[in-house]
Amino acid sequence: MRDALTVLMGSSLLAISYSASAQTEGAQAEDSRSDIVVTAKSREERLQDVPLSITALTTADLGEAQIRDIRDLQKITPNISLFGGSGRNDPSAYAMRGLTSNTSDERYQGISFFLDGIALSGQLASLDIDNVERVEIIKGPQAATFGRSTYSGAVNFITKDPSGNDINGYVRARGSFSHSAPEASYFLGGSLTLPLVQDKLWLSVSGSVTQNGAVAKSADEDRPVGRERSQFGTATLFYEPDDTFSIKLRGLYTHDSDTVPAQTLQHPRDWLEAGIDVTPMARGLGSFLPDHMPDPDVNQVATKGTYGTKRDRYFASAIISKKMGDYELSYRGGYLRYEHNNWLPGINRATGVGQDPVFGDQVGTGSVTVTGLGTSTSKGKEVFENTSHQLVILSPGDLPIRWRVGAYYFWEKDTSWFPLNATTANPTGKLRQDTIENIAGFGGLDWDVTDKLTLSSEGRIARETLNYLACATCISPIAQGRSQGSTDFTPRFTLSYKASQDNLLYGLYSRGVKSGRFSYVVLSGVPTIFYADPEKLDNFEIGSKNSFMGGRLVFNAAGFYNKVKDQQLVSTVTTATSTGGVLNITSANNVGESEIWGFELESTFKLTPRLTIRGAVGYAHQEFTTTEPIRLAATSSVGFPVSTDGSVVLDGKTQGNVPRWNGYISGEYTVPDMFQDYAMSFRTDGSYRGSYYATLANTVSVRSAWTVNTRLSFYNDQMDFALFGRNIFNNQRATGSGLAGATGGCAFIETNTAVYGSNQQCLYSSPPRPAEWGAEAAFRF
Repeated sequence: MRDALTVLMGSSLLAISYSASAQTEGAQAEDSRSDIVVTAKSREERLQDVPLSITALTTADLGEAQIRDIRDLQKITPNISLFGGSGRNDPSAYAMRGLTSNTSDERYQGISFFLDGIALSGQLASLDIDNVERVEIIKGPQAATFGRSTYSGAVNFITKDPSGNDINGYVRARGSFSHSAPEASYFLGGSLTLPLVQDKLWLSVSGSVTQNGAVAKSADEDRPVGRERSQFGTATLFYEPDDTFSIKLRGLYTHDSDTVPAQTLQHPRDWLEAGIDVTPMARGLGSFLPDHMPDPDVNQVATKGTYGTKRDRYFASAIISKKMGDYELSYRGGYLRYEHNNWLPGINRATGVGQDPVFGDQVGTGSVTVTGLGTSTSKGKEVFENTSHQLVILSPGDLPIRWRVGAYYFWEKDTSWFPLNATTANPTGKLRQDTIENIAGFGGLDWDVTDKLTLSSEGRIARETLNYLACATCISPIAQGRSQGSTDFTPRFTLSYKASQDNLLYGLYSRGVKSGRFSYVVLSGVPTIFYADPEKLDNFEIGSKNSFMGGRLVFNAAGFYNKVKDQQLVSTVTTATSTGGVLNITSANNVGESEIWGFELESTFKLTPRLTIRGAVGYAHQEFTTTEPIRLAATSSVGFPVSTDGSVVLDGKTQGNVPRWNGYISGEYTVPDMFQDYAMSFRTDGSYRGSYYATLANTVSVRSAWTVNTRLSFYNDQMDFALFGRNIFNNQRATGSGLAGATGGCAFIETNTAVYGSNQQCLYSSPPRPAEWGAEAAFRF
C-alpha cells in the first residue's frame, strides 16, 4: 500500500511541477471538465476545488457514454460496483471502494442514493436520468453532509431547474435490437417547460416509457425472460421571484414491470460439459465446484407461471432557499412510498419432461431427481415509506472562515408480506414490520489559514433508533417488539493545499457508520429479536486534483486506506442456558473486521480541438483481518478447510461479487460544421471489470471482462440523431454469481454420484445484456 500511495503522490507532484510550464499553453482551450460545479459539501463549488474524490457526470456525459440507468454508472466510475442478483430486483452487492454490506436489504446498504440531496429508498435502477443535470458519485464516508447509510459513499442526482421565458422542451425516441434476443428495446420520452409568470414561476412536466427487451424465452413456457419495462412521470413547480428566494416542488411516479430475470442456475454437469477444472470441497461432503464460472446460458431459465416483479414509487419533495444578505437558509424535505411485488420461481430451471435443455430428457428416467425447491415458487410484497427533513444555514462563501450548521430528521417504515403463507389469523401473509428513526445535528467549518492552505472540520452526531414492531399473528410472530438505539459521531477532518489555481493537494480522515441490524430467531420455541451494533469505518485518504493547458487536460487521483470494524455477518454463536445446556443462535453478529486500500485515477485529455480521450482506473483491495474462528451458514462455509466445530477463519479472504479492478477508456472524435449547421461525433467506450470471487472461501472465480459501446451522432442546436452499439463484442461473463445452497439449492440431483458428487452444489450467475444495435433521435424546442 505504501508503494502505491507513494506513486500516487509522486505522480501528483510531478503533474503540479509540469503545470507551471503548461499554464500558458492552450489558454483559450475549452474548459468543460474543470468548470463542473458540484454541491458535495452543501454549497456550490468547482469540482476541482473540492477536496473529495468525486466522479461528476453532466447530462452530456450521461448521453454520450450511453448511461441508461443507475447500473450503467459502474461502467465509467472507478471503484463502484452495482450488482443486483435478480435483475433490478435487489441490491445483492452494492459496493464502493471494495466494501459491500453483506445483505440485500435496502435499509442496511453502505451506499445511499439521493435526489437533489433528499434520501431515497428501495431499488433505483429505473430512475429516469434523462432529466438529470448531473450525477455526483462521492467516494468514502459522507455522513458529514448526507447522513445515514453513506459509510462507503453517496450518489446524488441533481435535477434541472426550469427556466426561460418561452415554452421549451424536448422529445426523444430510441430503439434497438439484438440478433440473439427475441424482443427489441425502446425508449420514448420528453419534457415540457411552461413559464407561468414571466421570470418568476415555471411548470415543468416530463414522462417516459422504456423497455429493455427480453433476452430469451423461458425453457418451460416460451415466455419472455429478462424484460424490464418502466413508466415514469414527474411534475416540477419552480418559483424564483428574485435572486434571494426560491421554492422547488416536485412530484414523481414510476412503475416497473419486469419478467423473471435472466439469472441462471449452474449444475455440476454444466461445468464438466464446459470442460472447466473442478475442485473437491474439503467440507462439502462429496461436492465439488468449478475453478471459474462458465458464461451463463439464459436459454435454461424457467418462469413456472410467475410474473416476475412489479414496483411502484411515489415521491414528493420540497426545496426552499432564502438568502439573507450573504447568508443562506435552506430546507429540503421529501416523502417516498415504494411498493414492491414479486412472484418468482424458487429455482429458475425447468423441471418438466423435455423442458430443460440439459436435463429435460432425463426427467422421469431415474437418472435425476427433481428437488422440492426446483418446483417451488415464491410470492412476496414489501412497502417502504419514508420521510426526511433537513434545515441548513450557510455562512458567506467568500470569507476566509466559512461554516455551515444543520439539523436532520429521517423516518422509515418497512412492511413485508408472503401471500402464499397466508392463514385465517393472518389473511394477508404479513411477515413483519419495523421502523427506523434518525435524528441528527451536523456542521462544518472551513478556515483558509493562508491563500493556499485550508483546514476543514465537519461532523454529524446522530441518534438512530430501530423498532421491531410487535405482531402476534405475523409469519414471524413476536408478542413483544424491541427498540434499540445507537448514538454515533461521524467526523471528517481535511487539510488541503492549493499549489496553484489549477492544482490541489489534500489529505483527510473521515468516519462512516452503517446502521445496526435486527435478526429474528426462535429459541426453544420462543421468538426473540437480536441486535447487531452498527458497523464502523475509518477512512484515511490523500488526493490531488489538477487542470493543465487551460483545462485541456484534467487529472485527478486519490489513494485511501480503510479500517472496518464490527462487520455484520450472519453467524452462529453458542450461549449457555440457565439450566446448564447450550443454545446455538444464528443471527447477524459483529464478527468481521477488514482492511481496504486502493486508489482511483480519472483523466480527460482534449488532445486536439476534435479528439478527446477520457479514462479512469479504480483498485480496491479488501481483505478480512478477522483471525478468530467463526461459524457461518453451511453454504457460506463451503470451500473452507475442515474444522472440528465447523468454524472458519476469514483472515485473508475477500468478499464475493466485488472486483478489485475496474476502469474505462473512451475516445471521441468531433467534426464541427460537417454539413450546414450539423456537427458529427464518433465515440467508443471500453469498460473493464476485473475478476472476482463467487464464494466467500474464494474458491470460484469469475473471469475479468471488457464491454465495448460505440456511438455515431449528428447534431445541431435543435436536433440529434445517433446510431449506436452496446456490448458490441457480446461479452457474456457473469456480472454476479454465488452459491445457490447445498443439495436443496439445485433443481436436479443426479443419481450418478461417482461423476457428479454425493452432495451436489449449484451456483447462480447473472449475465449482462447481449450485444444490441440501434438508433436514437431527439428534437429540442
